[in-house]
Amino acid sequence: MKNIEIIEGINNKNKNYIVKWTNEKGKIFLEQWAGTNLDFPLTDSQIDDLNNICSIFCENEFVGIIQKIRIEFDNIHIGRFMINPELTGKGLGKRALMEFINLIFQDENINSVTLNVFDYNAGAKKLYEKIGFKVINIVENPMKKYTMIMKKSENREKK
Repeated sequence: MKNIEIIEGINNKNKNYIVKWTNEKGKIFLEQWAGTNLDFPLTDSQIDDLNNICSIFCENEFVGIIQKIRIEFDNIHIGRFMINPELTGKGLGKRALMEFINLIFQDENINSVTLNVFDYNAGAKKLYEKIGFKVINIVENPMKKYTMIMKKSENREKK
């Protein structure tokens, strides 16, 4: 099993990778991983405007990003999760997400993690359910999306 490491922040070289991967894949890809708040084509400056971005490495190779979007009482809402499109389908996203959640749950004040996923992003929704997230809300407008939660007490991948 290859080693996954989550590091706070992102350097300029890796920002360039995010921009390149996203712009090559198109507007729908950007929306899938970043929601509707970023504009296509993606630019470095848009990434600069994101707070609490973490870089994902596999065997010291930069492979993606994930963000702590906001803290609400004892919950952290995460998102803007993206793995290099050339590396998807190999379990890397699952392992990276589980590692990120385990890091979050090391904070004794945090008892849950939430995220949103668009209905059309069925692969991501399936991944989230597989690792223990449950749908707690469905928003229909302007596009159908699910709000999902994982509680610390239900985290299947505790270390």
